[in-house]
Amino acid sequence: MNILLISFQIDRSFNNLQSIRIDNIPKDKLISLLVHLSELPCVHSLNSQTTDSIEDLSHIYQLIFSLPKLKSNELYLCGCECSISIPVSNNTKISPIEYLKIAHSYTFDELNALISYTPNLRHLKLSHISKDESDIEDMLPVNLNNLIHLSIFTVYLDFNKVELFFEKMNSKLKILHVIAYSNRDITYLYAYRWEKLISQNFPQLKKFSLCFRESGYGRSCPIYDGEINQFNSPFWIQRNLIFDIEIYECNIYYSVRQYKYRWYNDINSSHEHPTKSTQLTIKYVYSSESPFILFNQIKRILNVTQIYHLNIEQQISHERLMQIIYLLPDLITINLYSLAFYQDISVLNQVFPTTSALEHAKNIKYVYLDTASGIKDIYVILSSNGIS
Repeated sequence: MNILLISFQIDRSFNNLQSIRIDNIPKDKLISLLVHLSELPCVHSLNSQTTDSIEDLSHIYQLIFSLPKLKSNELYLCGCECSISIPVSNNTKISPIEYLKIAHSYTFDELNALISYTPNLRHLKLSHISKDESDIEDMLPVNLNNLIHLSIFTVYLDFNKVELFFEKMNSKLKILHVIAYSNRDITYLYAYRWEKLISQNFPQLKKFSLCFRESGYGRSCPIYDGEINQFNSPFWIQRNLIFDIEIYECNIYYSVRQYKYRWYNDINSSHEHPTKSTQLTIKYVYSSESPFILFNQIKRILNVTQIYHLNIEQQISHERLMQIIYLLPDLITINLYSLAFYQDISVLNQVFPTTSALEHAKNIKYVYLDTASGIKDIYVILSSNGIS
């Protein structure tokens, strides 16, 4: 049973209560709730969020760890930095928690103390939003013998810190998800570092995903200077993992994820070559921004990987499409939402000559147009591929 409990008191009459989710609960009411939950024999899941500023979470976590049947706990804290000054468990007081989500700031020493109370932990989700990462080098090795699923979201952590954290873990991970919104560190895109990390620390890993974001049009992030197409090596192909990129507004998202069936597989009975699966999705760009911003984003991407598939999810002019094709000579497929017809400024056609774009377009095998307004759309697609 999931209920929202803020305005009334919990007592032993709720002896069948099993699951609770509470949003925007004040600190004092959260503490009161946790005190009374210890009297209920069936509560196994707790999901709580508070917008109050809490300087020290020690008492709250001590109450959480004292719940005798709790298997799942999620704690969201909005606001400023907080501290957790609880000692490392001496194994006389442990929690039965198997799923733990920590969505607030913490240091690695504090994390080490928290998970020392959860030896049965199987699934851990971390949102590391603290700027204080100086203590990770001194963090003691973490024994998580039952942990099989780890998800981590970070904004401030450089890859070296994440790598060191993983190396200090003693676990048999089968699932690992990493989201890094760290503009400072392009090292997240060095596939050989991930290969080494996974092979040496998580040989039993079955599922892996990575999402790295460059924001602000990539202006604050160094240009990638490593080997191109690193995520197309046999290590990733054998695990059915592909490398995809998405442009959304001012952000570039680089993703490593499981391969999923695509629209052109219905046309071509055989799957594309595994080293040629990388797709660029242009999800949304501001219509008022200079086209050179988008072109520069594409050029940044091409430092990392070749692009074989193009997916554009907003209306685009024929001229702009040809300019993008000019930048992407290896395209095999294009998936378009809609074409528009208006003349772009002439300087763009000088920088990105149409004749060169037509040469690149001849390599394209499959085109899907989601919204065709008339025969003109079809004619443009055919002529772009050298068919008259």
